[in-house]
Amino acid sequence: MDKLPYRFEFKYPISPNEIECLESELKKFGMRPDSSTEASGGSYWVTSLYFDSYDFIDYQEKTGGFLERKKIRARIYEPFLDKSEFVWLELKKKHDAKILKTRLKLNRDEWKDLMERGTVALAEMRRLASAERARKEILRAVVVFSAKPKITVRYRRRSLISTSNAIRITFDSGLEACRKGDLDYNGFMTVANRGGAILEIKSVSALPQWLGDIIMRHDLKRDAFSKYAYAIEAVYQYNPLPR
Repeated sequence: MDKLPYRFEFKYPISPNEIECLESELKKFGMRPDSSTEASGGSYWVTSLYFDSYDFIDYQEKTGGFLERKKIRARIYEPFLDKSEFVWLELKKKHDAKILKTRLKLNRDEWKDLMERGTVALAEMRRLASAERARKEILRAVVVFSAKPKITVRYRRRSLISTSNAIRITFDSGLEACRKGDLDYNGFMTVANRGGAILEIKSVSALPQWLGDIIMRHDLKRDAFSKYAYAIEAVYQYNPLPR
């Protein structure tokens, strides 16, 4: 599906030491590792290349506390491009905790063409049905905001999913970033959330009581955590962007 249904996202900063305990409790209520977590033997890489305008409007809107925000990014589920057969180009629109994500799947040749020729390459691509609508929507956002690749963000993820697939819970840790405009190899990453992890709940409906009880029992505090904002502040720590 190229345009995912609206969902709600709630983020909670935790310690990496809490992950195992929380996973154990969640599994008692039918949550199970998703296919990516099982295939990787416990956790897998998520690497994102974020696009932004010349004046970093997406970062400014996040730090300014705007309820209506967006992100444009390219994502792979490997540490580097040479290990991935495809790239997801995504437009993520957010209103508070309500999320709508549009995705376009590119093969590696299409991605490299996009990096070489920019929006001309994206404009010349053709897809069928909903994928074509996704391509046009993402292209419009990139053009309107003059968005260019700005920063690469990488972390490890463990993910649980409910039996009905209505709830997905992820644990993200080891957040790191670099000022780099592609998804190729980079060995010089800056730690962006030292000693921290993020529990994220993604749901298409109201949260069940048992999940609310776990949140209360562990005294989890909801936070508007942004990996992109943390990454920007880490790599620009000696030359901060205006907020």
